[in-house]
Amino acid sequence: MIKYLRNLTLLFLLPLFLISINCSKEVTKEKNEPNIEKPDTIPPSHANITGTIMEIEPVLKNTDGPCSQYPCIASVKIESIQYGSAFPVISPGNVVRIKFAFTLNKTTQKLFPNMDESYPGLKVGEKFEALVGHSENAQMGMENKNLTSFNINGYKIIN
Repeated sequence: MIKYLRNLTLLFLLPLFLISINCSKEVTKEKNEPNIEKPDTIPPSHANITGTIMEIEPVLKNTDGPCSQYPCIASVKIESIQYGSAFPVISPGNVVRIKFAFTLNKTTQKLFPNMDESYPGLKVGEKFEALVGHSENAQMGMENKNLTSFNINGYKIIN
């Protein structure tokens, strides 16, 4: 009887043991590689894109922050796109104007002292992946027209 109970206990514990080993898989991350994970579901007003930098606009001298020192806005050709809800339809091949929150230059501790991630910077012709945010900004004096704005907080260069 004891042998039967021991075998029965092992029969129930073995699957639990195997499941726990699989769940405790260690995830490693390279220190300098940006953490740009594609979520299972794309947040509302966002899209995952693959894009190519077509043109970089000059530095905006009339602004504060990093965009007064380094270029932050680029024309990006959309190579591929996966939409979240409430994101405007953009066909692959279209070129859109996007603001990069952490500039198009390489991020540095001097410019962003509290930032853990680092980005290598982007140049004309380079291809990248990113999660793009979208917002509608109503601007006064523009006959109630809305200006569309796109922004990127982080990216990963594609070789």
